[in-house]
Amino acid sequence: MIPTALLRIIALATIASFGGAHPPVTPSLDPCTVVAAEMMESVDSSEARPGDFFRFQTVNAVTAGTSVIIPERTLGYGVVTVASPAGRDAHPGVLVLEPRYLTLPNGKRLGVVLNHNVSGDPLDRSGSSNGIPGYLGAIPLLGVGAAIGIFNYFRKGKNIVVPRGTVFTIFPSDDPSVEHCQEHPSY
Repeated sequence: MIPTALLRIIALATIASFGGAHPPVTPSLDPCTVVAAEMMESVDSSEARPGDFFRFQTVNAVTAGTSVIIPERTLGYGVVTVASPAGRDAHPGVLVLEPRYLTLPNGKRLGVVLNHNVSGDPLDRSGSSNGIPGYLGAIPLLGVGAAIGIFNYFRKGKNIVVPRGTVFTIFPSDDPSVEHCQEHPSY
């Protein structure tokens, strides 16, 4: 039988060892950090339906200091928010995709927001790329009978295809404060 005094010393030593230990501090990313991503599959307005999911992955590792916060090729998921196939009378296809989250190695989801900045995007400044100008897909223009395509040109009466490998950028947060990261033009 262990004396009571010895049990108290062991208990105090155990409590002290836990009290002095602090969990490691994980550096966080600035929510306005621009993260490059690429489509892992093609999405076509002739086949896609609102609510369908698509996959994408990060292009490079994202770091804070010396810590890798988002590893290279981190898998992400998004949703088709608007989809309509091309129709008669040169009616263009319409396709709008919304990246939703990245799945981190620890299994947690990191909400993301599409970077809608057309100018100022580091991928645009780096020269020629398959980058898309601030949105995934195409937005119809009323009265024009065409849509702005993913590479900034008009597509009359055709379906919109966002091909596998298309590069776009996201912000690593889905908090409403990310709104200030979007450079909205002054009106």
